[in-house]
Amino acid sequence: MKTIFLFPGQGAQTVGMGLDLYDHHIIYKQTFDMCEQGAGLDLKAACFEGERMDESEVVQPAIFAHSVSLLRVLQSEGYDADIYAGLSLGEYTALTAADVFSAAQCAALVRQRGRIMDYALPKGEGGMLSVIGFDIGQVRDVIKDYDGVSVSNHLSELQVVIGGKMDDLKKLEQVFISRGAKMVGFLNVRGPSHTPMLAEAADTFMYVLKGVEAGSMQKPVYSNVMGMPYDNGTDIKATLAKQMCTIVKWHGCVEHMVESGIERYVEIGPSNVLTKLVKRRAGKDALTVSVRDLPTLEKFLSENNE
Repeated sequence: MKTIFLFPGQGAQTVGMGLDLYDHHIIYKQTFDMCEQGAGLDLKAACFEGERMDESEVVQPAIFAHSVSLLRVLQSEGYDADIYAGLSLGEYTALTAADVFSAAQCAALVRQRGRIMDYALPKGEGGMLSVIGFDIGQVRDVIKDYDGVSVSNHLSELQVVIGGKMDDLKKLEQVFISRGAKMVGFLNVRGPSHTPMLAEAADTFMYVLKGVEAGSMQKPVYSNVMGMPYDNGTDIKATLAKQMCTIVKWHGCVEHMVESGIERYVEIGPSNVLTKLVKRRAGKDALTVSVRDLPTLEKFLSENNE
């Protein structure tokens, strides 16, 4: 059965994530501790108690630590995927799964990524607005007269996130509501991720990436920038820097997954948001699983025990 492991991004965090796993699985504990040491942060306080989880510098390595530690548990039990993908931050977990980065190394990297993103602009100057019920063409038509706004995440056929100047986004919130959007809401983030407003931040992050040693990719990984798997000639570091200031083509990734014949989608991390998006596109026959805590892990292992 062709299987993909999916890793969620920022916004998926929950207070207490990983606590039951940390107490019950030595592989989870060992991996989590390595991530904590690599990031140089108290990630137990962040994940288990919710401390500083309003800061991208903390929440990004916290989500990464939980996701990659859970991945290592599954791998230690003999379960792996044919291909990996992650949304935004989750792409770093996917690349770690494919041995491009080590867990400790990547925890440090995403901490720096979060810090650069949070301080790219003064707090409150930019933001992100989710729009449900409009396709990407319709969204672009609505925002075309707002120079400070662009599409930042294309999540599904009728779910798009825009980012940009907060004053413009507040006006657009009312425009989309008046035009019949099913749901419009601001994301709980500090700035306009994946928009041109973070171009200078992306340049700064590229300097960080240049100092990081990257291994060869052992299994295919989807690129958010390309909306399809990396190819052998792609500069991974340059693509990761570009991801910070350009649209996340998650809908394109899912389209490619479905068309390439993937049969089982396993989301590893604190939420099931990605498997829900896959289910909407692939239909009721798609086999989707979310492994996020001790009960869902034990359920997965019992149901897949060969």
